[in-house]
Amino acid sequence: MVRKRRNDDDAFGNVWDDISYDDLGLHHFVLSEPMLEIRDYGDIIKVLVEASGSEDGDVAIERIRTKSLDLVLKYKGRHIRKRIELPTRVKPSDYAIKVKNGVAQILLHKE
Repeated sequence: MVRKRRNDDDAFGNVWDDISYDDLGLHHFVLSEPMLEIRDYGDIIKVLVEASGSEDGDVAIERIRTKSLDLVLKYKGRHIRKRIELPTRVKPSDYAIKVKNGVAQILLHKE
């Protein structure tokens, strides 16, 4: 970590000036979030999530509520839990997951 010397009159300056994310290796964890896209195809909602480094078994749905989806996936070597808000109500028991070329595709049927 790189620290700057402060003057006495600047004791409560910007704390973030003192932190170098490159030194801590935090830029991968703080700044990277999987990209997400939701598409509406009439009676089907398609959720596309970036899942770099994942295979079919690395992406799982923990819970489907009527207007949200709790997803667990492997992204760039770490496991992520993500809640995705859906635009319409979906059937919790009717879904399919497929992972291809680093993108997880989740198909949900509307109520």
